[in-house]
Amino acid sequence: MSLRDPYPITAPTLVRPVGQAPYLAPGETVTWTFRRFDFQRDHAEVARPMQVIADGPEGLVLWLAGGIPTQETRIVGWEDTNPHDVPLAARFRPPAEAPTRINVEGAWRGRGVLKIVPPQVPFSVWVLLKDDESGGVRAEWYVNLEATHVRNDDALFTSDHILDIIFPLASMPLHTPDGGFDVTGAVFKDVDELAAAASFGAWPAEWSEIIRANGAELLDRLGDFAWAFDPGWETVARRQAGESAASVGEDADPSETGRSGRAALGAASAREKSFDQEHRSVPNGCYDRQFR
Repeated sequence: MSLRDPYPITAPTLVRPVGQAPYLAPGETVTWTFRRFDFQRDHAEVARPMQVIADGPEGLVLWLAGGIPTQETRIVGWEDTNPHDVPLAARFRPPAEAPTRINVEGAWRGRGVLKIVPPQVPFSVWVLLKDDESGGVRAEWYVNLEATHVRNDDALFTSDHILDIIFPLASMPLHTPDGGFDVTGAVFKDVDELAAAASFGAWPAEWSEIIRANGAELLDRLGDFAWAFDPGWETVARRQAGESAASVGEDADPSETGRSGRAALGAASAREKSFDQEHRSVPNGCYDRQFR
């Protein structure tokens, strides 16, 4: 089995894959654009202006600073509610009954996010920076399953596949001290939403199965995408947020960066306990898989 897209996305005609020239220079701006599978109905889309950090054959790296104005979407009748907080039965209706979506003004919350986009794969890797309870900044590694990206010189186009992969336990981090990866602590996020999309008829059940399979296969093949998961990206994110000078050295090597990042992820025992509870209470319907 190979990673694949469950459905095509709507994009302009003159686009190219990530990893294909011409490339943009660091500092230029690209609008990250999420278009739903039913974009043609309402033409509502998420649009976030992001700074180019790197662009080349290996992939595209973009930065979104905290507080940057963005365009988000809302469901008519729930305009003051984040769509993730709208009841599943109201959100995931069959096409003939689907709620109308509109564009609204928004802003990125948190300290910022670095997005790493490998070529020709239906996911991106995010390094999210957030304030922690102790007054510091923690980094969270996050895999967003989404449509294989296409782009032009102004924008990148993809579609969110609902399911995400997180590593919530500081005691079970993604990166190992020897520079490898350990996916034992991986948790599939928004399993209930992915199931609801099929159960309530918003899209075919086969699409949810393809997305589930993509997530499981990605964890089995994580080493194939080492560039995107290099712990050194956390250094880049912290530098972009103005945090790296005090927490990691300017010349830190990737393995040292990973250890520094894991130290920054350390939290109070209460927070660890709550994450542990989340880790153990993943709903039935998440993917039973044998860790290797």
